[in-house]
Amino acid sequence: MNLDQQFQNLIDEAPNYGVPAPIMQHGVIPVLKVYAQQLAHKQYYLRETLENNLVLSILSNQAQPEIEKKVIYAFPSVADAIEFADSDIESLDIVAKEVNISQILFQMFTLKEVDSIIFLDTPQDYRQSKEIYCNKLQKAIQQNLKMLLDNQKKNSATV
Repeated sequence: MNLDQQFQNLIDEAPNYGVPAPIMQHGVIPVLKVYAQQLAHKQYYLRETLENNLVLSILSNQAQPEIEKKVIYAFPSVADAIEFADSDIESLDIVAKEVNISQILFQMFTLKEVDSIIFLDTPQDYRQSKEIYCNKLQKAIQQNLKMLLDNQKKNSATV
């Protein structure tokens, strides 16, 4: 499914998420598209537990071990997702689920406990990645929604 189809599905499903379709179409989707176009794949594999919970990894700074961040890895292949070494989690309890990039980015807008998602673009090469911070994505969407609302107010004031 190409990006336009993925984003159209989000618009069509917007009422299911409690979001009016015009808000999704004009306020949320333009921001998600900008982020999606920076990524190499249209789908990624996310690691989940058998209870359908996303697998969080906690990263710490070696120089400042008290500084931690919670991330989710998005993998380019199912093999990468399954073979990824994570000492905190028993690999037998993990499954890889293919998810459209539009869904991943939209979910980032609602994630509270996650600092970022690290998108690994090259199979078996974990050095090549793009990190998208949830709070930056959320702020960008909020700014776009505010701009949309401000423009709507200006247009209705001139009528």
